[in-house]
Amino acid sequence: MRLVPIAVIGKGNVGKALLRQLSDMKAPFRQRGIDLRVTAVVGKSAGLYVQGGIPDGTLGDLASGRAKIEKAKAGEGPAGGWEEVTANIAASGGLGQIVVDATAEDDARVHAEWLKHGWHVVTANKRPLTGPLLHYDAMLAGRDRPEAPCYRYEATVGAGLPIISTIQDMLATGDEVIDIRAAVSGTLGFLFSACEEGTPFSAAVAEAKARGYTEPDPRDDLSGADVARKALILARLLGQRKEMKDIPAESLVPEDLADVDTATFMKDLGLHSRGIDDRFRDVARRKHTLRYLLTVTPEDVRVGIEEVPAGLAFGARKGPENMFIIRTRRYNALPLVIRGPGAGAEVTAAGIFNDILRIIRH
Repeated sequence: MRLVPIAVIGKGNVGKALLRQLSDMKAPFRQRGIDLRVTAVVGKSAGLYVQGGIPDGTLGDLASGRAKIEKAKAGEGPAGGWEEVTANIAASGGLGQIVVDATAEDDARVHAEWLKHGWHVVTANKRPLTGPLLHYDAMLAGRDRPEAPCYRYEATVGAGLPIISTIQDMLATGDEVIDIRAAVSGTLGFLFSACEEGTPFSAAVAEAKARGYTEPDPRDDLSGADVARKALILARLLGQRKEMKDIPAESLVPEDLADVDTATFMKDLGLHSRGIDDRFRDVARRKHTLRYLLTVTPEDVRVGIEEVPAGLAFGARKGPENMFIIRTRRYNALPLVIRGPGAGAEVTAAGIFNDILRIIRH
């Protein structure tokens, strides 16, 4: 039986979904000679570490939210943050350990430290990959060596869609990427589809917020920063040496509402967003529509609103669906198209799980 120890850092919706998937698949994998053993689960302020693996019942309770990590039980590691839990893993040797980052923390140096321990790292967290190049280089240095621990980040772009791995495989086999165009924001996709159908932009934002599609402050979505982070991850994958400040993103936040409180922003948005409504009406006369897209080439990055033909490619995309059109030397006349849900806890967790399986095969 091959032991695969897994530590899950982050116990939000994605972390819980991953725990459910791991718990559900433990028996099928045992039949294949693989013991998926969750050794640690860490929340914001408390963690649980069990060197021999968290018992199945406890794991199920944590995945369902029926149990919270409050204090250590007899024979289990001490409660604490990720520092305390990872210290316990290090003390045990951490042989074959896979550490999953399902948080939104900024510090890329944490990943570098885990890799120095010889642990494999899987992340859905975009922030470490879009931090300073100094830290990015430290994380990825020597990752191509057969003996090096794996660093995988499929779920940072497109959630469970096979974007990162597909591009990596293309590059590894000698293909050359010409450009990547993508609609990667489910929130902005929903808004633009609604506006295309005649809903005023302010009303579309209010509906998206009511449905839980936006962050608590919708400006976090409307700024384009999340799309810019994904664009930078793809740009660095293609070899660009850019920092986050080098990726200008077109913001949909009116300047006059940039610094007001969220309630005032929502109340006054209709008075300041007529320009975007006018743009939708204008392009509709040409049988076109608007989409918020990223374009990445080996030399350049663009993030913002683009006019596209209605009913074709990006213009046919509706709602929160993600869509990637990847044009390479081999896939030129007919580019590779990948589309599907680009957000959601279950599909993001599935992207993480796929990375874990790649590490097992590696």
